[in-house]
Amino acid sequence: MLALLAPHKSAPAVQRLNGQAMGCSWTLLWRDAEVDPRNLQAEIAAELEHWEQVMSTWREDSDLCRFNRGEPASDDLAKVLRAAEVARKESGGAFDERCLEMVHRAGFGPVGQGIDLSAIGKGYAVDRIAELLRKRGVNDFLFQLAGETIAGDGVWEVALEHPDPATSTRSQVVRLQRQAMATSGNYRQFQPARNADAEVVSHIIDPRTGSPVLRKFCSVTVIADQAATADAWATALFVLGPDHPQPAAVQKVIWQFGEDFSVPQGLKLE
Repeated sequence: MLALLAPHKSAPAVQRLNGQAMGCSWTLLWRDAEVDPRNLQAEIAAELEHWEQVMSTWREDSDLCRFNRGEPASDDLAKVLRAAEVARKESGGAFDERCLEMVHRAGFGPVGQGIDLSAIGKGYAVDRIAELLRKRGVNDFLFQLAGETIAGDGVWEVALEHPDPATSTRSQVVRLQRQAMATSGNYRQFQPARNADAEVVSHIIDPRTGSPVLRKFCSVTVIADQAATADAWATALFVLGPDHPQPAAVQKVIWQFGEDFSVPQGLKLE
């Protein structure tokens, strides 16, 4: 849902790394730091692998799956659970990590009951990568994992995507500096709703009802101090809707709205 923009020609040289983790791609851009790219890539991959092993609902031996079967939480899993509990309480339950069964019933997750950290997990992992980078002396950076992004000390430009299921059009540019950003939307994973209001059935579940959110094509982008905060609140605000006031925990909220629903010819619904 986000696009990293090419740096201006007058800017310092930017280095780039890419990889795959948590079922999606990641990208790191950085300036003004002398590090071995091969070692840095390996460290990032290992850190993301660690947190996937902690939080995955798809790996039967993950810390989370064992916890959902009744085993004690590992120390790292306990940290994420505490962050999720804070988000649940602050959002009045619009974010709720205790939703694994609801996600499965809606067709978007594995069989099981208990905790699902998918609405905060990638953001939490992104925050840990930011810590790793600073420990390695990389302070001017932009790191993105799927729709979760965090910027270091320099100013970085990130393009938002217009919520249109048929295209990948950039809508506006956001500047980040020592900030994190996450986006939730319903225009990539959806099914048409059986009503006359041009709404679609989202993959995002309203934990207060146990049902997928019905809304016209749209997205909400949240900017906050930490990626975990932005990640959780992007999900919560998509549930709460555009009329909900900006939460105190975030710095900025950007809603974008697409066209009324019609299935473009040849578009495959997920």
